[in-house]
Amino acid sequence: MLAATPALAQVQRSSDYLARMDGDRDGRVSLPEYQRWLSYGFDAMDRDRDGVLSAAELPGGRGRHIERSSHLSALAAAFARQDRDRNGYLSARELSAPPP
Repeated sequence: MLAATPALAQVQRSSDYLARMDGDRDGRVSLPEYQRWLSYGFDAMDRDRDGVLSAAELPGGRGRHIERSSHLSALAAAFARQDRDRNGYLSARELSAPPP
């Protein structure tokens, strides 16, 4: 599977989100797929691959560190807000709607 990159992350239509994020091609996006896709920025900045964005790895070289677990928790919360029908998956419609 290809890792998401900024170039691959750019989409033209809302249906592109589903097509790009749906790693197992089942027509819906699970939480792990959502987290994997939306972690490309974190992964790119985590130069030493320790699972923590240190101040030196953050834009501007300062700020509080960010642990991968915190990043994934924030994504899980966003996923839960977007999963309006509460079925544990995101449809193309849910992906294209702004989070509540």
